[in-house]
Amino acid sequence: MTERQIDWAPLLAPRAAAIHASVYPKFGALPEHPDVINFKGGAPAAECLPIAHLRHSICRAWQVEPGVLYYEESEGFLGLRELIAARMARRGAPVSPGEVLVTNGSQQGLELIAKLLLEPGDRVVVEGPTYFGALQIFDIYQATYDVVPMDQDGIDPVALEAALKREPRPKLIYLIPTFQNPAGVSLSPERRRAVIDLSHRYNVPIVEDDPYGELWFERDLGPLRALDPDVLYLGTFSKTLAPALRMGWLAAPPELMQRFIDAKESVDIQSDRVLQRAVAEAAGGGWLDQHLEQVRPIYRSRRDHLLARLAEEMPPGTRWTLPGGGFFVWVTLPGGMSADALLHRAAAEGVQYYAGSSFYPDTCQRPTFRLGFSTLPEERISEGLARLGRVARDIG
Repeated sequence: MTERQIDWAPLLAPRAAAIHASVYPKFGALPEHPDVINFKGGAPAAECLPIAHLRHSICRAWQVEPGVLYYEESEGFLGLRELIAARMARRGAPVSPGEVLVTNGSQQGLELIAKLLLEPGDRVVVEGPTYFGALQIFDIYQATYDVVPMDQDGIDPVALEAALKREPRPKLIYLIPTFQNPAGVSLSPERRRAVIDLSHRYNVPIVEDDPYGELWFERDLGPLRALDPDVLYLGTFSKTLAPALRMGWLAAPPELMQRFIDAKESVDIQSDRVLQRAVAEAAGGGWLDQHLEQVRPIYRSRRDHLLARLAEEMPPGTRWTLPGGGFFVWVTLPGGMSADALLHRAAAEGVQYYAGSSFYPDTCQRPTFRLGFSTLPEERISEGLARLGRVARDIG
């Protein structure tokens, strides 16, 4: 075999330096434990995956004409886009199938938005904290960030307007307004209207990432896009059906759709045509609504159990959010305690989570961390919080 002669380092494009894993901490460097209780999860519980139903739907989807196995439908299977449009309309955000682009997960939709709208140095407004997968994409496009603080009612409109006033004007406002990842909070109705008004006033579009909107515990808050058809909306079946399906969608104004379709075609030509038909088969006929009615109580019970154990186990002064849906609780430690330092000690006791540093562009250590409750049975939540509480009290 010929020895390697190419020196690749000087050949890499400048943006290659911005490509990184989606989470900064290296969990492989943490102490090992034979019984890890993992609060990092942000996916459906294994027992909530509709495996038999999906298997049946995939088998039915393969009853296709040979033409389905060729290239076509860069915008996505019409039957699936019709189903998506109908579901969005029932949630108060009507779109036509022609305003829906099927993507390989909502992550691809976000990447297409960045490709279409961002140039190096462009400012992007994000919530503080925000989804680390979004930062992963925006970093590649060499964006700069305005991190706007949040509270229990979502992003602060006053701080948002201050960011929008600064020149050069931001290109995007990236929000997860409903059961936010990682904080679990939702934008209040009053703030939703205020955020839309600011978007219009300063001509900065909103990207709404809505993976958890249908996983409500008390009521459906509806999409932010219900208030403004110019919102670029990202949806997914990863949290309601299964992550491995990689079926998401982007809803956008008609004048942008062909550009998004062409951008997707340049990346992967089309999403899996057979699997799109399987998802349409699986989710159709009211089945997905029935499935969600079955799984919401499971996640609500796990949330309630986690909140109760936090109150029992964590040191005085610890604070946490009260999510009305989704998969996450955001915890703030007392006295400026570092969640990164606590993570190292907790891992030695068999508990892992994502520290708050993972959810900010600067990755500085903070007293905050995310607990995912969706994948853990209640007895594992209890044991995990007992271990975590012991370590936190000892450090504090």
